[in-house]
Amino acid sequence: MCPDDPVSLSLEDGMESSGPKRRRICEPQPKHDIFLSHSGQEKPFVEQLYHDLRSVNQRAFFDQDSNCLAKAEKFAREIIDAAGRCRVGVVVVSEGYLTSKWPMLELSRFVECGVKVFPLFFKLSPSDLKGNEVETKWKLSWRQLVERGEVKEEVLESWSKAVKELRSWNGLEYGKFANSEYKYRCAVVEEICKLWPPRVKCSTDVPKDEIQGYERLCKMASSMFTEAKVGDEEIHWYLGLYGMGGVGKTTLCKAMCSYSQGEFGDRVCYVELSSEQGNDRTARKERLARLKHAIRRLADFYRSVPDSVSEEGEEGWECLKDRLRDQLPVFLAIDNVGDCEASRSEARKYLNVGLPPGSKVLVTARSQEILKSVLGESEYCKPIPRLEWLEAATLFLSYAAPTVLALSDLKAEERDIVESCLSECRFEEIGYPSSQYHPLVLRALGTYFHDVDGGNVMRWEEALVNRNKLQRSREARNVNVILGLNYHSLSEQVKLVFLDCAIYSSHGSRIWEDRPWWYFGEADDMSMWVSWISEVHGVSLSDAKLMVKELQRLSLVEDSSSVVSVHDLYKEFARVLVEMEGSKEWQWWMSHVTNATQLERLVLYRGKPIICRAMGRFVDFRSLVYLELVGCDDIGSYLELGNLQSLRVLCVYDCWNLKRVVCSCNNGRDDHRQCYERAGSRGCLTELMTVKLRWLESLEAVPFLRHCGSLQHLEVTDTYGSRYSVFGDSDADPESEEPIDFRYLKAVRTISIRGGRFMAGYDRFAFIRWLLSALQLENLTAFEFRREDCWDWLDEEYGDIEDYTFDLNEVVQLSPRLSVLSLGIPKEIKEVKGLHLLSELTTLNLNWCEGLRRLPDLRCLPKLKRLCVFGCCNLEALPLLGPEVRGIPCLGGDSLWGHDTSYVHHECLQPYCFNE
Repeated sequence: MCPDDPVSLSLEDGMESSGPKRRRICEPQPKHDIFLSHSGQEKPFVEQLYHDLRSVNQRAFFDQDSNCLAKAEKFAREIIDAAGRCRVGVVVVSEGYLTSKWPMLELSRFVECGVKVFPLFFKLSPSDLKGNEVETKWKLSWRQLVERGEVKEEVLESWSKAVKELRSWNGLEYGKFANSEYKYRCAVVEEICKLWPPRVKCSTDVPKDEIQGYERLCKMASSMFTEAKVGDEEIHWYLGLYGMGGVGKTTLCKAMCSYSQGEFGDRVCYVELSSEQGNDRTARKERLARLKHAIRRLADFYRSVPDSVSEEGEEGWECLKDRLRDQLPVFLAIDNVGDCEASRSEARKYLNVGLPPGSKVLVTARSQEILKSVLGESEYCKPIPRLEWLEAATLFLSYAAPTVLALSDLKAEERDIVESCLSECRFEEIGYPSSQYHPLVLRALGTYFHDVDGGNVMRWEEALVNRNKLQRSREARNVNVILGLNYHSLSEQVKLVFLDCAIYSSHGSRIWEDRPWWYFGEADDMSMWVSWISEVHGVSLSDAKLMVKELQRLSLVEDSSSVVSVHDLYKEFARVLVEMEGSKEWQWWMSHVTNATQLERLVLYRGKPIICRAMGRFVDFRSLVYLELVGCDDIGSYLELGNLQSLRVLCVYDCWNLKRVVCSCNNGRDDHRQCYERAGSRGCLTELMTVKLRWLESLEAVPFLRHCGSLQHLEVTDTYGSRYSVFGDSDADPESEEPIDFRYLKAVRTISIRGGRFMAGYDRFAFIRWLLSALQLENLTAFEFRREDCWDWLDEEYGDIEDYTFDLNEVVQLSPRLSVLSLGIPKEIKEVKGLHLLSELTTLNLNWCEGLRRLPDLRCLPKLKRLCVFGCCNLEALPLLGPEVRGIPCLGGDSLWGHDTSYVHHECLQPYCFNE
């Protein structure tokens, strides 16, 4: 997803009948809005264009993607069918295109079905499609296809007509973009998104056959809209739906977006307000993201204007208001309005933005009172339509007994048992004339019974009666009784993972979703979350993923491969667990400072306890596994880790007063060798695996690192202006103070050191030797050292120095696993040698090494994919590169700051460069 897109990918409320993937009997055939029509010669270009379109949430058809063609189907029929049903046919015009069978069949299909065609004149120009060219050149090649028996004679007339139609459509010429494929692709993507705005995944990707009662519920909701007179003459239509958590408000809201596209086309926008308060900075960021999303969807913008909207002021709302004036009606869904004034106020702003006459607005909330405060009149506020018995039974059985295709397959006694199970899922709620089926509870109970004797219906009655786990109350407050059935079946470790998902993954700072600095793939929420679970729980990535999948199987976490999503009701259930004093969950998460021996999580955000009520010193938290401090200036100048011998992850951000982080060995001032001797050669912080220190302006030293024998990930970044030195205590005599000795950190895999100050007076060659010593760590896979604005070695003490070379050949044994290397080297270094020794290198970042003039031939690096040399203004030429490097580098051209060619802008490598 785009980072500014606030839309959640989860199918929240359980109205869908599909359970975890193993319960799905069939998958609906995918549909595509964009069809990429091309010849085989242009396949590399089209493949990259396909990935570009996917990155902006466009659903494109590309015949080389196995997901685009249904299995066990004849591909010819699938391709022609997809070409006829798409919204935009993108035609990559080339000589190979106009002489090939399949591209011409696709083009004629576009014309036959009235599909909008967007020509890309990639290898040919529009002049090559003149009438005489068609007659004398292209028809001749088509005739050869007829003679070979590949096509029939009668298709030639339709092909000729299609080419004539192709001439009438405006397209983009490659030659007008200075032969820059990257710029050309960017322009193509932007134009495609203007022709067909990217769909909202959470609304349009909810398959109709996966929502129980889709047609009935959508028709019923459509009939519930009430006419509202706005101003003197304008008419809008409003509907506010309310209901208890989990009854299907979000699912129906998303379904209505899909349902309404038949009436409003692409003028449909879904906005999901945040259910979490969060901190002010995060809340502002999320509100801005939602507003930008609405501008894109409703105001017909793609990127330029939304990206200019800032967090401050009203320009975003004014932009939306101006663009909506004199437009066609729109459908706006505002989901999940909360009980706080900030949420209600944001919803009112969308209502008052000046929607075109005839627009429809759907708003959802938990109570009628909330809706009335937003919509103004109670006549617009109605309870959400309920599931009927048959729909509830089908939903329940899709989880409990997925092999049962219909209720008619059940025997009479089995049907009675199903009826008893359904009765457990009916609850009373104010505003309803009778009790209603609760979809989320149906999911939870169905998942639970699936694991009772393999889904044997006859065993369910015994579980209902004998286990005495279900209270037969019809009151909403007892929903948690059923929600807890699957939770209580988990192991202790997986229970804690669930609490992490339900509480920590949605808390204010969201540090868990930070992409590692060395990561260059398409990192989604799920991959980042699995990585976090792996670090915190001390398990492998595969084991962490299995635990998350188990939670998804039991419906405790939403079934998604790309995001971490937990239903609000499960979040509330988790909060009840951790606030129950004396419980295991309370000890893990919320125990008081005077009784914190079992506490495993502690997160403080600007002095506010996000996780745990414990405050003050952390010396006695012997079970603490995860410690996160953000903006906590009251912790003082020393952070004493004390006896935190179970600590695995330490994150300290934006604590301006913090000067030193020390361990328990005499406040870190003792000889670190004694620490290793006492702790069996691994140091006193034997469990600590990840350390992240950022934005610490007063930081002077981190001596505790010498006591972390198991450390795997170290990040000390963005400490510009601080007194921090990689050599330790900046107040100490440089000659007596040792630098960090990597010999004690043999497990380290990734190191990032950015910021801090280079200590004047240190021998520069000794410092380079220290830098090279890090590259000898046998487990090191990614290394970064960058401090561009403090590399001033031309001080008074040393005077001018000669140019010299950074030579990796001086290292006895480089890390055999190093795949990412990022260096900010001083201007005095003109050349880097020895890169051929890094056989596993995939990414080399030398951005802003302004003195660099020469690089060796890099064809010897078979795995190199990314070379980042932006800002290397004195580089004489780019090195020879292997076939795996993405893009063909070029020198010169406009820089990002205008037309200043003193900078080298390697544009085609820009997407793969580090963010500096």
